[in-house]
Amino acid sequence: MVIDFLKRTTAFNQLMFLTLLGLFGMGGMLSIVTVIFYSLGVDMTAISSAGNVAGADAFQIMLLKVLQITQSIGLFFIPYYAYVRFIKGNTYTILPESSRLSLGIVFFLGIVACFPLITFLAEWNAGLDFPIESINQWMHETEANAEKLIMLFLQMDDVGDLLFNIFLIALLPAVGEELLFRGAIQPLMVRMFGGRVHVAIWVTAFLFSFIHLQFLGFFPRFILGAMLGYAAHWTGSMWAPMLGHFANNALAVFLAFFIGVESLETDAEMFGSGMSWVYAIPSLLLASAMMLYLFRNKAEDPLNRQKETL
Repeated sequence: MVIDFLKRTTAFNQLMFLTLLGLFGMGGMLSIVTVIFYSLGVDMTAISSAGNVAGADAFQIMLLKVLQITQSIGLFFIPYYAYVRFIKGNTYTILPESSRLSLGIVFFLGIVACFPLITFLAEWNAGLDFPIESINQWMHETEANAEKLIMLFLQMDDVGDLLFNIFLIALLPAVGEELLFRGAIQPLMVRMFGGRVHVAIWVTAFLFSFIHLQFLGFFPRFILGAMLGYAAHWTGSMWAPMLGHFANNALAVFLAFFIGVESLETDAEMFGSGMSWVYAIPSLLLASAMMLYLFRNKAEDPLNRQKETL
């Protein structure tokens, strides 16, 4: 009966259900893993929050990484599974037809070309101050805590650490976040806004950036989220946005391993090397050309543009 209700109810109600399921899923998974850790005699007090990880040793950092993986499973994978298994809503395919696989490669290369532009936007965004001082202070504290945690994650001594971080920081978010945002939330937004795909893509991109709670990198992540959304809709699959998302995150990991953590910007998904608008302009042109190529080769209404009024 509950499943039948979920199938018939409005897109807004389905979105609220997936949101609550993600939160409960994340909390439940973290609780289970925490109980397991305690039962094994692991001291969790030193890593109970991001603000207490400055002196964490290698074992504690690994525990933090395990908790991060657990959180991603509960927050991203479980809601997407519920969407396709129980709600059975329209979505993009995970892999495209063989004749369209190359579009993912084009988008992958296009995202690489976007790095100077994303970096320029990140540096501009980081310099903004919110007019309300208390909120501005909270935003900077949140960013500092996130930076502290990701810098711990990016400490790598060997190839094994590199491969694990590629999985944790690049592959897992690329798959999990794209499944949820482009695979479930974006199609629901298309229905909620009566088939207005552009509105749905930008609203989803806003939520995608907001959920990271790193507001000093909000705008570049917002733009990136929109590009991922268009890539999903125009290619008809999540293959392209997953590759693009992976490229964006993996470069930071490779830079940290081969160049050093100090070369990275404070944002976990951006990298900084002093690039200016001189590099951002050709990057913008290349990114625009890539998006135009995807548009000219776009799939034919992959969601059938279902319409629903709230």
